[in-house]
Amino acid sequence: MVRICKLVIYYFLYQFLFTALIALPSTWIQIMNNGGDVSNFTPGETTITTTGLAMVLSGIAMIWHLIHFKYVKFNLKSFGEVSGKTIGLSIPLIVAGMLFINLCSEFIGLPDLMQDTFRAMSRNVFGIISIAIMAPLVEELLFRGAIQGYMLRKGMKPLNAILIASAIFGIVHMNPIQIPFAFAIGLIFGWLYYRTGSVVPGIIGHFINNSIACLQMATLTEEEFNTKTIEWLGAGPTYALFAISFAVMIGMFLYLKKHLPAAPDYTSPSCHLEQSEDVLLSEIENSVNINEVNK
Repeated sequence: MVRICKLVIYYFLYQFLFTALIALPSTWIQIMNNGGDVSNFTPGETTITTTGLAMVLSGIAMIWHLIHFKYVKFNLKSFGEVSGKTIGLSIPLIVAGMLFINLCSEFIGLPDLMQDTFRAMSRNVFGIISIAIMAPLVEELLFRGAIQGYMLRKGMKPLNAILIASAIFGIVHMNPIQIPFAFAIGLIFGWLYYRTGSVVPGIIGHFINNSIACLQMATLTEEEFNTKTIEWLGAGPTYALFAISFAVMIGMFLYLKKHLPAAPDYTSPSCHLEQSEDVLLSEIENSVNINEVNK
């Protein structure tokens, strides 16, 4: 668990670092230009741009960290690890799951504390890159590849590894409406990762989900965006959609469970990464200890 906690801390540290370096100075300048009155300050286009840029750069830094210290193996060739047929069959499962989970979220009715920020970012190029591209890459590499993959390689039962990684994925969003949705969709991404040994299905599904959310927030008015499906379609069609999405989700899950190749043996030496930050730190500590003894 120490390794997992450390990875989550790095995830937030990179966000804090780039926000402090880029977004905060820009916000402070805007406040000063407004006479220093914080109470009348409203985020402008510059603030949204710098916030989006900070998230993009922090995402790049986190991806570099995960790959450089060999928490995950990932490059352009990784997109060829999973067949097009598997990706194609995974998409109906993901989309049906997204729809079913979203309808459940509407029934629960949790508050969205980040709606104004996300709506503004969805109208900004760096915000769109951050939400639709960088978040799927970073979060799948971190929560599925580095965290869930580590637990699987340590011999943890797949169900437990998927549940824990999905729970962490949900909690780190820290926005009430996103937490249960992220946890539930994380179960789908986590199972696909377990069965295929690749983060690519999750990245593609994550991209689809975030891109649709971006498009909705960018094109719909606030009133339209906050209108629930049952208010748009009525009770009958909404419950039918709820049942159909659930049926498709379960049906595709059972089909993939039967027809996908067996899950990799994560405990075999071939699935273990060659080196990690922990190994590097251990080697440094041992070297220091040897030098002290020699002295």
